[in-house]
Amino acid sequence: MTPRNTPETEQKVRRGSLRLRLLFTIAAALTPILLFAGFRTYLNAQDALAERRNNLIEIADRAIDEIEQVLSTVDVLQEIYLPNISEGDCAPVYETLAPRIPQLSNVTLFDETGKFSCAAVGEPEGSTSQPSAFAEVKAGKTTVLTDAFFGSLSQAWLFSVFRRLETNDGEFLGAVAFSLKTEQLVRTVRLTNLPEDVELAISDSGGQVFGSARVVAVQQEWIDEATGDEDGVLFVTDTDRFGSLDIVVRSIVDGRMYAVISRPSPGVISEFTLEPLESVGIPLLSFTLALIAAWLAVDGLVLKWLARLRRLALIYGEGHYNFRIGNEFENAPDEIADFAHSFDRMANRISERDATLRSAIATRDAAVKEIHHRVKNNLQIVASFLNLQRRQVTDPGARSVISAARHRIDALSIVHQTLYQHERLETVHMQPFLEALLSHLAGALGMDEQGVTIESEIEEIDRPADDAIPIALFILEAVTNATKYAFPDDGGTITVRLYREAEEIILDILDDGAGAGDSGSESGGSTGLGSKLMSAFAKQLRGRMNISSEKGSGYHVELRVPVEHAMKHTTDF
Repeated sequence: MTPRNTPETEQKVRRGSLRLRLLFTIAAALTPILLFAGFRTYLNAQDALAERRNNLIEIADRAIDEIEQVLSTVDVLQEIYLPNISEGDCAPVYETLAPRIPQLSNVTLFDETGKFSCAAVGEPEGSTSQPSAFAEVKAGKTTVLTDAFFGSLSQAWLFSVFRRLETNDGEFLGAVAFSLKTEQLVRTVRLTNLPEDVELAISDSGGQVFGSARVVAVQQEWIDEATGDEDGVLFVTDTDRFGSLDIVVRSIVDGRMYAVISRPSPGVISEFTLEPLESVGIPLLSFTLALIAAWLAVDGLVLKWLARLRRLALIYGEGHYNFRIGNEFENAPDEIADFAHSFDRMANRISERDATLRSAIATRDAAVKEIHHRVKNNLQIVASFLNLQRRQVTDPGARSVISAARHRIDALSIVHQTLYQHERLETVHMQPFLEALLSHLAGALGMDEQGVTIESEIEEIDRPADDAIPIALFILEAVTNATKYAFPDDGGTITVRLYREAEEIILDILDDGAGAGDSGSESGGSTGLGSKLMSAFAKQLRGRMNISSEKGSGYHVELRVPVEHAMKHTTDF
């Protein structure tokens, strides 16, 4: 029989479960939204960073205005009192300006070589401690702000503002310097109502910071970035003592003085982090909830009912077409409920057609069995006629021929009797069929009276009825021949084996009789009709017959039939 591919035998090709494929589809559909939310979060984070920077810069602007106002005042007063200072009145000018400029530390005058000419505080001796600033003034600049330096007389850190002193013709005569205390400059800035968490300090071009408890020094890269940048630059840095800090470095005087504004960076919960978190968190939460909802919906609305449909299909697949779904799909979605009811109607129609087909098959089987039964009865009538004819014949040879013909007709009758007693008609299960046949044959040949025993080793093999009959007749001829001619008076054993080997079905019939040379064998004393019939049956089966024998070892008849010959007669019905 041609094997069919079934769900149990064929390899399943997995395409992924409905749940996973639906989740992937939803995820693919929502991913652009999530990506947009992520991009929006990035923009929001940049906006939050810019807002933090702008807040500090706004504070820095107020502080810078104070310092620039001090520097502007110094510039104006230098210009006003330049004639007095050039005449050596450093101390009187200082006494006049000190109340008005609390940051002022000293007023000094330098000649064209950079040596002290006069000083309001201390003895004027030596040269300026800021030669680079003096050189810039000498080169033509009107005013120059120096880097911070430590004043030996004041014992404080100072900035100096140099102003060029020249003749009416522009000839360089020297420079006037106003020294400003950094501590007082920072204090001036702190009087501008700074927020409690904001600290403002001053730094020179070397990164040295004055007036800060948080920031010890400013990195040179920050100074370089802030130089020439009117808006200022925000930096975020981590400190051991104060944690993460937002620092804005803002240029007051390019290359000389910078405002350093610091504030603790916002924590996890702040207006700067909640807004970006909201931008990505809500879409991410929606994304997750959509996947969970899809998972639950697929389970509750689809997979649960598909499992029931599968169970229903398995029940119908077992042939239980009378099973009805009842109210099992009452709460299912309309589409699945309609599908289940279609299943139910399909099973009902299949059940009706199945009953019709079974009835037709039963009628046909009954007719075929009746035919086999009548053929068997007719063959028995023919055998009776031959038996009557034999009794009227006196010639021994004729009587022997009639007996042989009657015996073969009896054997053919046994085959038909076995077939109509068998349940399957198109395909014959060889094991019960041949065992029943050999049992009938043993009785018909009177093997018990002759002391002959028949043994069988038959595998479970199915053959079409068109093949089963010639195989049965082949066995009948071989067993009959062995029963009649193989054994002496004390009997013996006949063995019949049927088995499959590779792509062939093999039938072996062996006896333990006298073997070749025995005068009682068919080869020696019979007409050879049995051998001719077996050859004809072998050709009908497209098989090969081999007969071998050794004296004292009995006969061995082998028939090899290709499996394909059997398969071509099978049907799938």
